[in-house]
Amino acid sequence: MKMSRSQEATKPDHRRTLNQDQIKICAMEVFSEIGYTKATVKDITTRANVGHGTFYHYFKNKNDLLDQLVDELLEKVDKDVQSKNLSVNLYEAMRMEAQKILDFYNHNRGVLLALKEAMMVDTHFKEKWLKISERLFRRIERDIKGSMKKGYCHNLNVDVTIRALACMFEGYGHHLMRQPASQRETQIAAESLTDFSYQAVFKLQA
Repeated sequence: MKMSRSQEATKPDHRRTLNQDQIKICAMEVFSEIGYTKATVKDITTRANVGHGTFYHYFKNKNDLLDQLVDELLEKVDKDVQSKNLSVNLYEAMRMEAQKILDFYNHNRGVLLALKEAMMVDTHFKEKWLKISERLFRRIERDIKGSMKKGYCHNLNVDVTIRALACMFEGYGHHLMRQPASQRETQIAAESLTDFSYQAVFKLQA
């Protein structure tokens, strides 16, 4: 059966998407295995089973590839992390958010590890890391500031408390980036971090 013009037109676009996605997937695998700094375009194209020309058709260089991966990750942060359930109490909301934050580090370790390496030599990537970090902890900041205004918290310095909690979660997130854990292990860690945070900050269940 002869294909319509619209069907014929979509074939190159479909192939383009497949090639681009394949390169991105293989790049993340290579970055995870040997590190971003050591990885070369050849390493990526060999893993993706595409030619150099195909790679440079989509990306200017390795930095441009990482830039696109990080931009996609930035778009995912709010969707993947922010809680949509408004009926739970504050403790449960914090636990759910802690779980999502740790899952984010665990599931996106390939890009995040590459970004950590790249930011050491390029301030452009450092700015992107800070954007991701800011978005990850924005809701926790909002919850704690709101609770402090209502008198639910101990007499603490708001900014110091929020930064300390963010650093604690981010530190464990770095651990997960280097030693990925099972869903159950991540869940236990989220519960422990939430218990610690809740007891340290709040006077009572809000």
